[in-house]
Amino acid sequence: MQAKLGWLFFSILAASAVGCAAPGPLVGLEPRSPNQVAWVSGRAVLSKEENGVRVAAAFEHQHENALGVRVEIANDTPAPFEVSPGDITFMTCPTIDNASCDGSFSVVDPEAMLSALDENQSRVASNASNARAFWGTLAFLSAVGDVASVANGHTRHVGEGTVAALGAGAASEANAENEQSAIDTERELWSNAALRRSTIAPGAGVAGLIFIPIDTRAQFIWVHVRAGGHVFPFGFHQTVRTIDPVNGSTGAYNGRS
Repeated sequence: MQAKLGWLFFSILAASAVGCAAPGPLVGLEPRSPNQVAWVSGRAVLSKEENGVRVAAAFEHQHENALGVRVEIANDTPAPFEVSPGDITFMTCPTIDNASCDGSFSVVDPEAMLSALDENQSRVASNASNARAFWGTLAFLSAVGDVASVANGHTRHVGEGTVAALGAGAASEANAENEQSAIDTERELWSNAALRRSTIAPGAGVAGLIFIPIDTRAQFIWVHVRAGGHVFPFGFHQTVRTIDPVNGSTGAYNGRS
């Protein structure tokens, strides 16, 4: 489990620092039992109910190297109960046979992601401060050298070093701002859109996204939601499409096309 989540942390955080890259596959989920689906605003929703606890799940979107699944939990019992991402697990299966499923893993923990983002933000701020000081000092020294060169009658290439240092400093500042913007976007996702630990009062409910690290080898994925003393299984068929970097066409190489 730690290897899966650690790989996901690295993949998402590295995205803010990487420029051009080849397009990755498009991965989606379809309900394993289409006859049990209710369509809501274009989403294929699976729902289950047991003893006053209602749970629904629907594929939302691919986010970097993870699949976002919207989960809604309603409490129609007389007592409150608590839910958290730790109560939700998933299994990836290379075939339709459940015996082929590759263990059971926890979905991505939003609190761990937020902590990782805080660390990354601290690193970005520190690097930006060091770069600002370095290029500022270099520009100052270049300017001093320019003055000395002019005073000695050497005007060829005067100012080139200063301009280069100022340009590099501006580029470094822009890169830092882009990284910070990417971190802010990720923080908004994990803070507000993701399902987080909540106590559900009687008659109330919660909703949010859970995230599953992508395994393109899987054909089927099971999501198990524990809520109110019950376990609700939801089965999905995974589709994977490749993207041609030249003309943008796609082709299925796993599951149905």
